[in-house]
Amino acid sequence: MQIITILSVIPVIIWFFIEPLSMRFGDFTSAMTSIGQILGILGMTLFAITLILSARLKMLDKYFKGLDKVYAKHHILGAVSFSMLLFHPLFLVIRYITISIRDAGLFFVPFRNIPITWGIFSLTIMIILISITFYISLKYNHWKFSHKFLTLAFILAIIHTFTISSDVSRNNFLRYYILIFSIIGLILSIRKAFLDKILKKKYKYKVKATTQLNEEVVEIEIAPVSKKINFTSGQFIFVSFKTNGLREFHPFTIASGDNENNLKLIIKNFGDFTYKIKSLKSGTEVLIDGPYGNFSYNNFENKDQIWIAGGIGITPFLSMSKVLDKDYSVHLYYSVKDKSEAVQLGELSDFTLKNKNFKFTLWSSNESGYITAEKIKELDGDLLKKEMFLCGPPVFMENIKNQLLSLGVEINKIHYENFNL
Repeated sequence: MQIITILSVIPVIIWFFIEPLSMRFGDFTSAMTSIGQILGILGMTLFAITLILSARLKMLDKYFKGLDKVYAKHHILGAVSFSMLLFHPLFLVIRYITISIRDAGLFFVPFRNIPITWGIFSLTIMIILISITFYISLKYNHWKFSHKFLTLAFILAIIHTFTISSDVSRNNFLRYYILIFSIIGLILSIRKAFLDKILKKKYKYKVKATTQLNEEVVEIEIAPVSKKINFTSGQFIFVSFKTNGLREFHPFTIASGDNENNLKLIIKNFGDFTYKIKSLKSGTEVLIDGPYGNFSYNNFENKDQIWIAGGIGITPFLSMSKVLDKDYSVHLYYSVKDKSEAVQLGELSDFTLKNKNFKFTLWSSNESGYITAEKIKELDGDLLKKEMFLCGPPVFMENIKNQLLSLGVEINKIHYENFNL
């Protein structure tokens, strides 16, 4: 986050050196105008950075140690950017209020000032998209389509920024700094919104088999058509099935080991897309984008580890169990509401027979209550020296993480990725 902060603050520092502060903040009106200008510069820079973070770049996945971390920052910065751009004109209009309420109102009337009009249209589109996100429940593909309009909002914001008379138009350093970020953000936004399916490298697979593991969970086995994807056990991929209703790319964790030729995906029914998965026919074409993620047991030197899975969060641990080095000591806890919900118990039991350092505990909350860090401590002893891995529903991971922290486990020893992207 530090690098993002630095990149965002640089244009503001440049702005401060363009004119003396006595002119910037000499009276109330000029101070409000200056605050509005700062919010505009910061908001525009963060808008560009937000689009860059949403582009699903592998270099960012690696740098931030997980695409979920990248998306989390994208959501936070998006909200901050929107807030700044929303208040940007409100501070600027104060100078008109001191003269005339009527003039202040006319400031927001389109087409009276064309450069300002571009900004009004951009902000209007963002307000509509934010409202849709928070107040209207859309299907994933419709929600994804609506966010393509962010590109239009950004284009209008760029036109506004570089056509209006301001410090950006008067100072070359500031102008080119914002222009560079704007161009990068625009290119990546257009690529993701409209060109990803053409330009981004995809691996071609086909469905080999589908297996219903229980009422809500299905396993899909897919085989490479030509070149297979190289991944590390624990990583996830974005998958598109070439059949009606399943063409949108969705993220799924790989359940097979990284030494296997075919890929297995264990998918729980959460909505329209996942519900249709079980009806996939053998031979259906599959496109894969990835791999992504930093969730792997061998990323850390500490070989004394505890893995805690909640529900469908067992998937990355299944993948890692298949390739687990025998010099690692691992205890896997698999928490489900009822034992009938658990999947691949035969495989997990086999792993315990093949590797004496691998322990597996199936935890049913119906029988033993909810799994807690305290109960794990009772079974495994001191947790402070162990590496802790969590995967499951966000609430489940947050609760276990907070419990571990309360027991004194250091935050840098608690590892998780939110695959609910």
